[in-house]
Amino acid sequence: MSRLLSKACRHFLNHVVAGYLGSDNGSSLGKLYSLPVKELEEFVRRRMRVSKEEVEGILENPAYRRALFIAAKSVAEYGVTKPQKLISPFLVVWNFTNRCNLKCKHCYQSAGKALDNELSLEEKLDTVHQLASANLPYLALSGGEPLLSEDIFPVAKEASSLGIYTSIATNGTLLTKKIVKRLKVSGISYIQVSVDGAFPELHDSFRGVEGCWKRTIKGIKNAVEEGLTVSIATTITTYNYHHFDEILQLAKKLKVNKLTIYNFIPTGRGRDIVKNDLSPQMRETILKKAQKELSNGFDVLTTAPQFSRVCIEAGGGTVGVAHFGRIGNDKGNNKAEFIADFLGGCGAGRTYCAIQPNGKVTPCVFIPLEAGDLRKEKFISIWRNSPLLNLLRDREDLKGHCGKCRFRASCGGCRARALSYFNDLKAPDAGCIFNLHAWEALNKFEFLGEVESAHMSCM
Repeated sequence: MSRLLSKACRHFLNHVVAGYLGSDNGSSLGKLYSLPVKELEEFVRRRMRVSKEEVEGILENPAYRRALFIAAKSVAEYGVTKPQKLISPFLVVWNFTNRCNLKCKHCYQSAGKALDNELSLEEKLDTVHQLASANLPYLALSGGEPLLSEDIFPVAKEASSLGIYTSIATNGTLLTKKIVKRLKVSGISYIQVSVDGAFPELHDSFRGVEGCWKRTIKGIKNAVEEGLTVSIATTITTYNYHHFDEILQLAKKLKVNKLTIYNFIPTGRGRDIVKNDLSPQMRETILKKAQKELSNGFDVLTTAPQFSRVCIEAGGGTVGVAHFGRIGNDKGNNKAEFIADFLGGCGAGRTYCAIQPNGKVTPCVFIPLEAGDLRKEKFISIWRNSPLLNLLRDREDLKGHCGKCRFRASCGGCRARALSYFNDLKAPDAGCIFNLHAWEALNKFEFLGEVESAHMSCM
């Protein structure tokens, strides 16, 4: 039944877009429900001064069509908000399995062995159809190490066949030429590979297995040679802070499409290395380097929500927005800032959420709080009705500088870091240069040793 529903939903969405483009062969349903798309298109064209032809070009891409449909329906339901509340997420990150062949120091999953109650293949395929019915544009399959599960191939194939742009996040050690070809045939369009050092000793030490750097680099080369879109993902801590430039040069040497910098979050095994977190000043240095590279044409992105602010402050019109890539251009207009306010920095529970190996839904891979259970409730019901997710969509009551910052819409601070450091989703993000008082309070009380005292001190 769920497969029939998602097929019907896909046809319905095509009718809506066709109605918008004027090619729906007279379908009254397509014309009626394309009205919100037309209204959003008119609003975007006026505000951003883009042509109808540019908008129609975007609609050629199935994932963009889904995203625009979600945006249009969200505006119709909630009005234009900053950041925008969404009827359905733009992105789901699915921790496909808890199995892993590495022992990374910062692992938010504490991955190793598979969970006893991980979803069956039948349940996974049903989940894919629920996501398609929710018009999900983007799906990222992560882990653990997702390539340790044979289910990755039929699930990826099903998701991509339903029009969902499907990617995979892997440690790269299993990316043989044969596996890369299977991923491509299964519909994987994008591969993100974790690299935390530009040379073997640093990477292997951080990843906990000797010799893994060599296999990872070979895996990246295999994916690039196959013509897939490839990103290197790196988590910057004091372990590799002084080697960031070398990692950047390695990414360029390997001819990957982008470098993604992950914000360190002290959760899972990451709690054991909490003192290796970057200071706000160090993070600011990394973000400014990333902005410079982005403005020079190389896609360096980061999950640190402060990156939008750094890009806006630098001027030029190009802004990096977390998982959504670069927006705008270098013509010096305010288009990018407008979209950044709309997408809104930290997307936890607002533009994206996570699915755990056992079907539990969480706001973010770094926020280990349950918003719902797919074995008990449909995905779209969890997204729309979860008190936890709705809590994260409201930024009116953020604490510290996050609550009064003029970049609250385009940033909002990392809610996962707020929870990890202060046990409070609304607490300030102590990684931001504007929240130095919060960072100093954490250092005074030795990070997580006396969380409540530090929390009270930084409010």
